[in-house]
Amino acid sequence: MTTNDNLPHWNLSLLYEADSPELARDTGETLALTERFLRWRDKARRGDVTKEEFRLMLDEYVRIREREIRLSSYAGLAFAQDTQDQKILSFQGKLEEILAEVGNKTLFFVFFWQSLEDDESERLSEGLPAHRHWLKRLRTNKPHTLSEPEERIISLKDITGRDAVTTLYDTITGRYKFRSHFDPSRKGKELSREELSVYFRSPDPKTREEAYKEFYRVYGGDGPLIAQIFQAISRDWRIENVNLRGYPHPQAARNNRNDLPGEVVESLLSVSKSEAPRIFGAYFKKKRELLKLETFRRYDLYAPYSGADEEEVPFDAALNLVKEAFSELSPDLAKLAMSVNESEHLSARLLPNKRSGAFCCSVLPEDCPWVLMSYKGRRQDVFTLAHELGHASHSLLAKDKGVMEFEATLPLAETASTFGEMLLAKKYLDGSAGVDGGRDVLFHVLDDAYATVGRQAFFALFEIEAHDMVFRGATADELSRAYLKNLETQFGDSMTVGGEFAWEWTCIPHFFQSPFYVYAYTFGQLLVYSLWNVFEKEGKAFAPKLIRILSLGSSASPADILASAGVGPLNDEFWAGGYGVIERFLNALS
Repeated sequence: MTTNDNLPHWNLSLLYEADSPELARDTGETLALTERFLRWRDKARRGDVTKEEFRLMLDEYVRIREREIRLSSYAGLAFAQDTQDQKILSFQGKLEEILAEVGNKTLFFVFFWQSLEDDESERLSEGLPAHRHWLKRLRTNKPHTLSEPEERIISLKDITGRDAVTTLYDTITGRYKFRSHFDPSRKGKELSREELSVYFRSPDPKTREEAYKEFYRVYGGDGPLIAQIFQAISRDWRIENVNLRGYPHPQAARNNRNDLPGEVVESLLSVSKSEAPRIFGAYFKKKRELLKLETFRRYDLYAPYSGADEEEVPFDAALNLVKEAFSELSPDLAKLAMSVNESEHLSARLLPNKRSGAFCCSVLPEDCPWVLMSYKGRRQDVFTLAHELGHASHSLLAKDKGVMEFEATLPLAETASTFGEMLLAKKYLDGSAGVDGGRDVLFHVLDDAYATVGRQAFFALFEIEAHDMVFRGATADELSRAYLKNLETQFGDSMTVGGEFAWEWTCIPHFFQSPFYVYAYTFGQLLVYSLWNVFEKEGKAFAPKLIRILSLGSSASPADILASAGVGPLNDEFWAGGYGVIERFLNALS
């Protein structure tokens, strides 16, 4: 049996030691490099830069960005490890001030590049393939770039504005503790969010209900406070991106950052609005039938099929399952995934103040990514492990692209992670995982499809509505009523929803940390389902196509990257095809 102490925990000292001379040195070097970089400012403002000088200037700019990323990544990882660590919180605050100063002093480079005529920018960037698409994107952003003084003010404002409010949300919710009164074996003990969430998938209906009610008792208790945080973030986002930068609506700013045309996102959400309720509504009705429930409630959404507690999966066995699943497509992909744990870059222990959820953080191209999760021995945790190690493999495959282009844009960022989960599901369903997968795994696949496709699409639809409502002066209760209506539209007559779920939106970190992020999950999952169709036809011969997509990072637009592998166009028919794969899984339940 796996014990918590035996689970891997990352070694952040491989990045930095807190209060170490190396941390102080790199912080100082970042400032020193920035001061040195200022010698280019007058030349850049005059436009008097030769091709050789541009390359030197670009190299220095990238070196500064590398140090910024390394320092901020350490701060973020250390905070995720312990959200109540006052030293880390203090360091984060100081670092944000330093990086804002660095950003402001190097801003002239962006304005120089945007000011050039097209033929001059082509001449200067000739022979620089590692940065070509990033440089192109800088120029296309010119219509939404403000003057240099205005950009400096926004950068400084964010330190005590949006960034500070987001950290406040993380800090407040990171300290939440939940009662365990519904579990006699833990009565009187407090649970973290991660520990409580295990009960959402309990085989006992009453336990599921009590766990959810406890969850929203805590979040709902702070609902009006959290709503104020959301309102502040929403207003800040609109003021900057619509009022100042001239985007037509708040989500357009995210679409631009994702390098996606607005019509692609509109098509994705339009198809999802019609297909998700139809397909998942049918699934929930089928689930109610198979579970022999008189009524199907929101508490039962993730109920397991077997009606019995899952057998614990030891961590080493989980890691081996993921390795074998990835090897079915590509041994090289599996090797990259395993390197995370081998490099001591994986944190799987349950810790008191650890950030909830899971993520993969890619620092620099030459570094092994860092993965955080909380492993509790469930099958769900095995899939989470596959997901996050898929992210890591994605970054490692694109390491040759350089720091400005190795990380995929959000729409493609879920490709390797979700494909990794599909490979693992295949292993369970065909029996090669060493256990009988059967309906339990089909339930998992369909539950996950709902959570990643349908749920996230309706999150995105709510977020669009919520930002508009805040602009019109909506209260916390009005936002919650709108969210409850969103749930009613999703579920229709397939289930009943308790009133406490009106506060569910307050516990979705992306609404606060990265506005309009969530549609990327729907995009990525439906994309993978389309790729899965090809994989089923071609087998391992498909591997080079997927590897090509992953190895390109963000060195081209998502549409161009997919087209290079023979995928697309991204229209209504494409998204409907992805939903067709979900329907195939649903039919397999019969």
